[in-house]
Amino acid sequence: MMKAKSLILGILAGGTAAAVATLLTAPASGKETRRKLSENKEEVMQQLADVKSSLMDMKESISTLSKEGKDSLKAFFHDIKLSVYEWKLNTENNKAELQKNIKEIEAAIQSLESELASPAKK
Repeated sequence: MMKAKSLILGILAGGTAAAVATLLTAPASGKETRRKLSENKEEVMQQLADVKSSLMDMKESISTLSKEGKDSLKAFFHDIKLSVYEWKLNTENNKAELQKNIKEIEAAIQSLESELASPAKK
């Protein structure tokens, strides 16, 4: 924002300086030069008013975009946190279920090993 503002102000200042230099070096009478300066003053003032208006519009747009961006990021982060939390809950539930299944499988394997080992000893 500051770079754009500096650029615009530099262009306006340069344009104004060029206009004044052109008028002052032009081969015209003092009366004619004063008239041209007066005409250009009004034009430059109008240009400055237009630039000010454009800058104010730009500032308002940037402010609106910034607010919308912040709101969107907050919603996005909230959604991500909620998704991670739900995933953790599902993982914990699945983890407990898997551990239960593993214990049942281990018990079944031990039972089968015991049954297989018993006839071999007889």
